[in-house]
Amino acid sequence: MIKLITFDLDNTLWEIDPVIVKADHAMREWIEQQVPAAVARLERQAFMALRKAVVSEHPDIAHKPTYLRKKMLHRLFLDANLSHDQATHMSEQAFEVFFHHRNQVQLFHDGEDMLKELCRHYRLIALTNGNAHLERVGISQYFVAHFNADTVANPKPHADMFLAALDFAGVQPQECVHIGDHPHEDVDAAAALGFHTIWFKSDYAAPPPDDFRPAHTVTRLAQIPAAIRAIEQSLPS
Repeated sequence: MIKLITFDLDNTLWEIDPVIVKADHAMREWIEQQVPAAVARLERQAFMALRKAVVSEHPDIAHKPTYLRKKMLHRLFLDANLSHDQATHMSEQAFEVFFHHRNQVQLFHDGEDMLKELCRHYRLIALTNGNAHLERVGISQYFVAHFNADTVANPKPHADMFLAALDFAGVQPQECVHIGDHPHEDVDAAAALGFHTIWFKSDYAAPPPDDFRPAHTVTRLAQIPAAIRAIEQSLPS
């Protein structure tokens, strides 16, 4: 019996790349107005160099998107000759500009109807290496929990996030279906723990390896409930 459905978010429920581009642009415009001296460090090469320096000094946050971006912004403002306290204040504000726009996503077609249907029959938990905010996106009512790279020790494909979901729900892997777009971070990682898996093969899905053979594949979110029912029907009674 399936008791839990876990979902990846970015590029599974919505396309993320153009959202991040818009969020970065909005943040840059805000910084240009507030701290013009910091704008030069926002050019791509300079910002990537800044990221590399921060990760070198703080490797523990390399995969924690919220903490990493805030730390980078803090360094950015220090380099623009702001005091420590000013840099802290401005980095929080700049991050808020970014984060607001980062959560202005558009669910793929039938996404919300699919979530409404599933949450009537199963508990849903979000598992993401990003930092989407379910309340801001407007879908928190469909999920009983949300684990992301900021809240667990290691991101997918590490087991931490999946195990956190199992522990929260009090279920076994064979009672859970994980759904995601990434062949390795979602499908292979969950399957290795004993989850049933569904690969969402969208136009934005990462190319799979030649030997990738997912148990179930969907190309539209509306197909997911039927795929879950097929999994349940295949289970021993």
